Amino acid sequence: MIEPVAILFSEYYFYLNAYIVEKDGKGRYVHKYDYPAIFRLNRIISHKRLGEKFSVMYASRFEEGEFRKRIQFMCTGKLMKMQLRFFCSNPEPILDRLPTARVVKKEDASTIIEAEVYGKGIVMWLLSQGSNVEVLRPESLRQEMKQKLLEMLDRY
Repeated sequence: MIEPVAILFSEYYFYLNAYIVEKDGKGRYVHKYDYPAIFRLNRIISHKRLGEKFSVMYASRFEEGEFRKRIQFMCTGKLMKMQLRFFCSNPEPILDRLPTARVVKKEDASTIIEAEVYGKGIVMWLLSQGSNVEVLRPESLRQEMKQKLLEMLDRY
């Protein structure tokens, strides 16, 4: 069961953003995860309308602009603060792609950048940057990148 929060358009497709919900011990619906799932509308084969109503407090409403600042390729995951080293004299490509990014430190051959992002999409984007990036924090993301790179190396 889902609690729909928005329909978004991104990279040629429409997406339904919705929280996956389940009933707690008191019969109330609660979010299973603290971030919404993303469903591409043209891939939804069937649905069943249950007639359930969800009320949303204005203060905790879904904010599309804030969501878009933190997501890559419409892939969610846990929201995290990350830090990376960008091996290029101009950090603008990172700052343009990651709207929450900020420069922490400029070094001779690299720049340290922090950003708040959703996990799964950022991994795909970071891998597309090749040897120009190194994830510094969190350690779990650094290890995930290392594992993905080892899997890639095994293919060759």
